[in-house]
Amino acid sequence: EKRSDDECLKFFTEISERIYPAFSSVLKDRPVLKVRLMKTRWGVCHIQKNTITLNKALIDKPVEAIEYVILHEYVHFIHPNHQEPFHQTMKVLMPDYKKRKKLLSDE
Repeated sequence: EKRSDDECLKFFTEISERIYPAFSSVLKDRPVLKVRLMKTRWGVCHIQKNTITLNKALIDKPVEAIEYVILHEYVHFIHPNHQEPFHQTMKVLMPDYKKRKKLLSDE
């Protein structure tokens, strides 16, 4: 059954609220969450606008995978690219992040 944007946003926001405190010292304002259907990405952050847009299709994934995507976008506010510092931060905050990422491609 298809979920409304509001339902998806509410669920994603609950997860984001649990993740944000780890970044509150770095980000003075919590990012604004948005949802839309995307063909090629699970999430995208817009640092200048302080937004994170999440793929609506994420709602059908395990919560561990959703947490991974939201954390991934938060980490981009500190490390805009996928260089080593990005992965180090992911590993510190979510030691099993690689396993969680795999949940996104397991169909």
